[in-house]
Amino acid sequence: MEHAAPMPPPPAVRARLPALTTVVCAALIAAGLAAALSSSYFLMLMTFAAIYVLAAMGLNLLTGYAGIVSVAHGALICVGSYACAIATVRLGWSFWPAAALSAAVGMGFSALLGLPALRLSSWYFVLITIAFSLSVTAMINDLRALTGGYGGIVGIPPPALFGLPLEGFALLALVAAATALLWWAMRNLLHSRVGWALQSIREGDVRAQANGVSTARLRLFAFAFSGAIAGLAGAFFASAKTVVTPEDFSFDFSIFFLFVVVLGGGARLAGPLLGVAAFYVLPELLGSLKEYRMIAYGVGLLAFSVLLPEGLAGALAAIDERRAQRARLAPAADGAAAVQAQPAPAVAGMAVDVRELVKDFGGVRALDGVSVNVRPGHIHAIVGPNGSGKTTLLNLISGFYRPTSGAVDLGGVPAHTHGPTDIARLGVQRTFQTPRLMGELSVLDNVRFGGYVRERASGLELALRLPRALHESRAFDAEAMRLLATVGLAARAHERAALLPHGQQRLVEIARALLGRPRLLLLDEPAAGLSLGELDELGALMRAIRGTGITLVMVEHHIELVADIADTVTVLDRGRVLAEGTPQQVFADPAVIAAYTGGSA
Repeated sequence: MEHAAPMPPPPAVRARLPALTTVVCAALIAAGLAAALSSSYFLMLMTFAAIYVLAAMGLNLLTGYAGIVSVAHGALICVGSYACAIATVRLGWSFWPAAALSAAVGMGFSALLGLPALRLSSWYFVLITIAFSLSVTAMINDLRALTGGYGGIVGIPPPALFGLPLEGFALLALVAAATALLWWAMRNLLHSRVGWALQSIREGDVRAQANGVSTARLRLFAFAFSGAIAGLAGAFFASAKTVVTPEDFSFDFSIFFLFVVVLGGGARLAGPLLGVAAFYVLPELLGSLKEYRMIAYGVGLLAFSVLLPEGLAGALAAIDERRAQRARLAPAADGAAAVQAQPAPAVAGMAVDVRELVKDFGGVRALDGVSVNVRPGHIHAIVGPNGSGKTTLLNLISGFYRPTSGAVDLGGVPAHTHGPTDIARLGVQRTFQTPRLMGELSVLDNVRFGGYVRERASGLELALRLPRALHESRAFDAEAMRLLATVGLAARAHERAALLPHGQQRLVEIARALLGRPRLLLLDEPAAGLSLGELDELGALMRAIRGTGITLVMVEHHIELVADIADTVTVLDRGRVLAEGTPQQVFADPAVIAAYTGGSA
């Protein structure tokens, strides 16, 4: 793989720096530190605000990025707080091992809580998290010998460093440092394949599975990470308060964190900070509002749903996006002109052998004994009238459906018993009938997600930006830019994918699939929505892809395109093979003509 020098950001990106969200967050932090120095009240307020930001960042990864709604975060902070209190007061531990225990306890409870989420729908899972939150408080009251019951545990010592207790401003600095470190690690992680996979899962499993993502493992990771951060925040909470009681962790405590994430701006790194500033610090400063907090939450949720559906951070980002659009004087990016379209590396194409495939949906037979054989390195088109079973066949080959009977061999591997994640890891990539891009991410990030199955750096390496992760990131960025140049979209690499027209979104999907270095590429109606000029470019692109050795199987309605580029064609009609052969043979077949015109053969 060739390595290119890092490319400069386009004018639009430079115009956004410093971003409005960054300026607002920096101003809030500076104001908070100044207030903390002015009095002990403000110092305590800012300390708890920092703890809440830390805790909300964990929930943001679970709810904001992964899209899993949990009302148990306050309960996880509770078990973390009690773990620290029991370890330090009852067992005599120092804060540091107690904090590690709190993180482990929070992670364990959260991972166990996440197991039902792998099978239940979101609303059933919400009910489980509500039940968990209520049961934790009841359990603490019942285990009086360990937890102190209603009286709680008092005398929790502060953290100490080299024998010196970290109290007051030193404790605030410690929590702020932990929060800043977590922000940096999360930023690195979320701007990598892990973050893109989480957001892909939030918008539906299909795209993530097609890229080789194990969605169950990633969901469990999100739960474990969120729970560990909640447990750590609980340890800080216990040390800052020096006493923990069940009253500290009422049900509205959990609701508070959900509101902070949603109204602060889910899937935005700045969301927890803005949410805590708006829904904790401000009400505390306006003491008369504290008694009406739940009413304020309800009114706030209603108002934000209508006026700011993406939360405070989303609103600031939208303003920043408009600034960037006004600053974009030329459509071409600075580095785009220097990126050259280059042929993809040669690969050994994958043979496809479909034998007597049958697929039933209830009482409807979508495919009835379909057999297709595709030679490696060839373009094979699947055509037929609407409802003939073309996309169903593609879904069976890629593992999204299991056949009722029959077999699918991919490169000699029996693939009909495997799911889409395993098949993607065999070297199969695909596009979809409706483009499945992550609209809030840049075009470049969408393409980069295609390299998920090829990247080897671990999550820890990504979070800490260790050398292998940095090396891979630069190499894949350069390769993704070359692929975007190949499909003619290098100049739009740093724009949001949602801004692209339909036809160009299809080209981005193809570039994303190619970054996975597939041996077999499945295309579902790649020409839909393209102009005549774009059709010619697509034909040239597909011939270039075939030239690298990749096997292409495409479902397509544009007969002219199929006749121009396909080596072989299979015509389906009502779930059965009507004809098979070269384009010239197939499209001259009277039965095929009758199927398309509605006449008799």
